[in-house]
Amino acid sequence: MFKDRPTFYALALFLPLFLLPSCVYLAESGPLKKEIKKQNDSYELIEVKSPADLPPAGRSYGQGKIPPRLKGESYSDKVRKRDVLRFIITDLSEQSPFFTRGDVFNYGPVEVPEEGRVSVPYVGEIQVIDRSLAEISSQLDEKLKPISSTAQGSVIRSGRISRTANVIGEVRKPGPVPLERDGINSLDLLSASSGPNGLEHLYKYTLRRGGRDYVFDYQAFRTKPFLVEEEDLLSVTQDTGNRFYVMGSIPRPTIVQFPVPSPTLADALGAAAGLDERRSDPSGIFVFRKGNPDKVYVVNLKDPSSILLTQRFKIRGEDTVYITEAPLSRWARLLSQVNPLSQAAFNIDRIAKP
Repeated sequence: MFKDRPTFYALALFLPLFLLPSCVYLAESGPLKKEIKKQNDSYELIEVKSPADLPPAGRSYGQGKIPPRLKGESYSDKVRKRDVLRFIITDLSEQSPFFTRGDVFNYGPVEVPEEGRVSVPYVGEIQVIDRSLAEISSQLDEKLKPISSTAQGSVIRSGRISRTANVIGEVRKPGPVPLERDGINSLDLLSASSGPNGLEHLYKYTLRRGGRDYVFDYQAFRTKPFLVEEEDLLSVTQDTGNRFYVMGSIPRPTIVQFPVPSPTLADALGAAAGLDERRSDPSGIFVFRKGNPDKVYVVNLKDPSSILLTQRFKIRGEDTVYITEAPLSRWARLLSQVNPLSQAAFNIDRIAKP
C-alpha cells in the first residue's frame, strides 16, 4: 500500500514529536508557583508563616455622613395646603342661619388653597394653614358668637395628600412610602420596602436630598439612622467593593460576593468548593492585592499552622485568590494529550504493514 516504507515510518515516528511542544504549552497554561515566587519589581511577595505576616484587617465599615435637615418635620398634624376640611355647625335656635331640623349644618368638603384661608358662609374667612384642627375649631366658635350665641362649631379633616419618600433599586418592594406619622427614620424607610434583595452587607445605600447624594455602607446605615423628609430618595445598589475573585486550578474562574461582611481566606477557599487533591497544589495558594505597592501573599497549606492562619487572613474587596496546579496534574494533562498521538502512530504502523 505504501511503497516508500522508510519515509512513512519516519513520518509516523516524528509527527508526535512535532506536536509535543504545543502539548507542553497547553499543559503549563497559567502561572506556576515558581514563576510567581520569583523576584519581581511589580509586586511585593510576602510568605505567610506566622500571625505577624498577616495583612492588616479587612474592609472597615461605618462610613457615611448623616444628611442635614432641609424641610423640618416630614409629618405634622397641622393643616397644610390641599388638605380637605369639613366645617360642622350645630344650633338648636330656629332663628339661627345654621339651624337645620334633624341635622347639622355641614359646609364642605373644602380643599385648602395655597393662601391658606377658607371662606365659610355667614362666618367669613378663617386662616387654617399651619394650624391644628382644635385651633381652627376654637377660632370658628369665636366667629359664631356674634351670629348665634347657641351655635357650636367643629372642623374635621376628610382627606389629605400624603407626603412621600421613595425607595428604588435592589429592594423587594420599590416605590413611594407615605410619611403618615411623625418620626419616620431611614430604617423605617428601608423596612417599608421589605429590605434589600440579598444580604444587607452586599449593598450600599444612597440617599438623595436637596440635589446631593449621601452614601452609606450597610453598617453606617444601620447604626446612624436619620429622620426622613418629604421627597427623599433612597437608592439601594450592589456594593462592588464586596467581592473577590478565585482563579487557577479550579473548575472555572469565578467572582464571589462576600459571604459575610469580613470574609477570610478560609471563606474564599470554601467559595471555590475547596481544593481538588488531584489538581490543586496546597503549597501554592496566592492572594493578589492591589495597592502601592501591589502585594502577593503566599500560603502553604501543607504546613498545619497555615491552616489556622487562613481563618485569620482577612480578604478585601477586589482581591484575587489564585490556586496553583499540582505538578502531577500537569503531567497527567500532558500525557492525556500525547497518548492520542502515540495511538495514531501505532495505527499508522499497522496500516503500513503488508
